[in-house]
Amino acid sequence: MKRIAYSGIEGAFAHMVARNMFPDEMHVPFGSFAEAYYAVASGDCDYAVLPVENSYAGPVREVKELLAEGGLEVVREQSFPITQNLLGVRGSRISDIRKVISQHKALEQCDTYIRDRGYEVIEAENTAVAARQVARMQNMAVAAIASVETAAFYGLKVLDEQINERDDNATKFAVVAAKRTQEDQ
Repeated sequence: MKRIAYSGIEGAFAHMVARNMFPDEMHVPFGSFAEAYYAVASGDCDYAVLPVENSYAGPVREVKELLAEGGLEVVREQSFPITQNLLGVRGSRISDIRKVISQHKALEQCDTYIRDRGYEVIEAENTAVAARQVARMQNMAVAAIASVETAAFYGLKVLDEQINERDDNATKFAVVAAKRTQEDQ
């Protein structure tokens, strides 16, 4: 069984893409893009699924820098539609929300929605981490911005759907692997 590295926790977009691209393999979470990348470089994992560019928020600079190191090669790419949603704890309503937690790029993708409502913003490592925080806090005034699938992972309620700026929001993910030698090819 192949080991597929991704950055984040269950419910992160990278986790969903890894499951989609490698449904029968082992999915291994890491705390950062760099940790997932180096897990492949060291041989601990066979592949890493990393986001390289979002159609709205642009390139993922940290991943581009890792790829520029040249230690691994991109063996496959896939564009994945991204729909951001407002997720709260059971019993909360949109009118209760005062703060939102999410990953930096997700917050950018929902900037107008956030500003129009005057929400205070708190950044998290990724959207799934934000959802997990909201679930643990059990505060009716705090919501996460993440996917509908993530809501299910953490027992959250979808308060508002498709809150990102653009309907055509997508992120291109790259699958990276160790460079093959002439003998491997």
